[in-house]
Amino acid sequence: MASGNRAAPALAALLVGVTLATPARSALPPSWQRFHELQKVLEVAAKALEGHPIDVVERLDTDRFLVRAGPCRLEVRIVDHPRAYPGPRMFDAIPGEPDCS
Repeated sequence: MASGNRAAPALAALLVGVTLATPARSALPPSWQRFHELQKVLEVAAKALEGHPIDVVERLDTDRFLVRAGPCRLEVRIVDHPRAYPGPRMFDAIPGEPDCS
């Protein structure tokens, strides 16, 4: 029983270490970050372009995308949320006005 008591502090320290080292607090790899950005861009573009199937999503610049759907074009910007601690990028995708001329 004495050997079990010596292992308890080590086990507790290991449990605390594993709990604090969660991937949710780290930044995403660039390919996964872009995936999340494109996912948000597609979500807001589909709502803004109601009924027009999306054909192309083009990255114009950092945090700027152009979505084309048939005769329509829509620019979507990525806007960061301020963060007080490191972690994955928190952002919103903000659509402009659709141009269907």
